[in-house]
Formats: sequence, C-alpha cells, structure tokens
Amino acid sequence: REYALNMFLSNHGINVPKIIYISPREKLLFQEHIEGVSISEIIRRLYRIKNNECERSKLLKAIRYVGREIAKIHNLGVSLGDCKPENIILAPSEKIFFVDLEQAEIGGNQAWDISEFLHYSGHYALLPPLNVVSDIVREFIYGYLEANGKIGNIKKALSPRYVKVFSFFTPPHVIFTISNTCKSLLEDYTSREAN
Repeated sequence: REYALNMFLSNHGINVPKIIYISPREKLLFQEHIEGVSISEIIRRLYRIKNNECERSKLLKAIRYVGREIAKIHNLGVSLGDCKPENIILAPSEKIFFVDLEQAEIGGNQAWDISEFLHYSGHYALLPPLNVVSDIVREFIYGYLEANGKIGNIKKALSPRYVKVFSFFTPPHVIFTISNTCKSLLEDYTSREAN
C-alpha cells in the first residue's frame, strides 16, 4: 500500500521519497533519504525564537506551505493517516516532502490528518507562548484553504472524538488555543465567502 500511494502521489506532483527497491515477498521497501529539516523541528524553533522576525516569518511560511500541500493531497482523495509534523520534511530546495506513508490511503479520514498535525504542533513545547500556537494554526489553515482544502475537514478536526486522543500529551490550554483559533478563522472565512 505504501508503494502504491507513494507512486500515486508522485505522479500527481506531490513530493515523496523515490522508491529505490521493493520486494513484496520479503515485505521490504527502500526509499531515498530526504535531506532537510522536519517540520517538527521548525515548530520547535518557532517556540524558541525571541526577537528574530525575519526567521520567524520564514518558518511560518513553511507551515503555510505544509497546509497547501496537505490540501492538494486531500483534493486527490488521499489521507496521510500519520500526519505528524515529524513525517514532513522541508528540503533545502524549500520543497515539502511527505515520508512514512504506511497509513496513507485513498478515501481515508482527512479530518484526522488536520487534527493530528495541529495537535502535535502544540505538543512540542511544554509552556509555549500561546500566540505562537495561534500563529502556527493560522498559517496552516490559511495554506490549507488557499489550496482549496475542504472547510468541512477543518470543522471535523475539532471534534471531541479527535481532541480527546491528543489530550494525553498536548496541554489543555494549548488544545483550547488551537480550537479557538480554528473556530475564529473559520468564522472569518465563512463571512468573507458570504460577502
């Protein structure tokens, strides 16, 4: 399944590692190593930045780009299944690569991808500045909507059935901030679309 989804996404312009070797009989799959920095590290840097607006802006731009790329994947009818920021790599070329596609599937749960990405993003710092959490959510959602991601996926991602899964390792005040930021963005987006 990972091979099939890897090839499908690659054929549709999504950056994934090239397959080097596959042996279905031995259940082996070798992929190229992707040089770059994981999005989880970018998020950790965002939590640590104090007074460098240029770097902060560059890192937030990468988060927006991730939102766009995930929307493109969702628009192909695919869900990633394991959409943690550590499974997304920003290459030196500034391309976003998706790795670890074992759980990816056609017709899967796209809302889970969004919920997992956002709640893992809040998990990376014990006491993050809440404005940074909001900025990460905002950039991701803006990118997702810019690439025609489904607004219904974002609404479903805020469902208590998803949120309770992450409550074991994402602090409650961070979950609250993620939820409120998403709701506020969705209200703004809906009112702009109505006008």
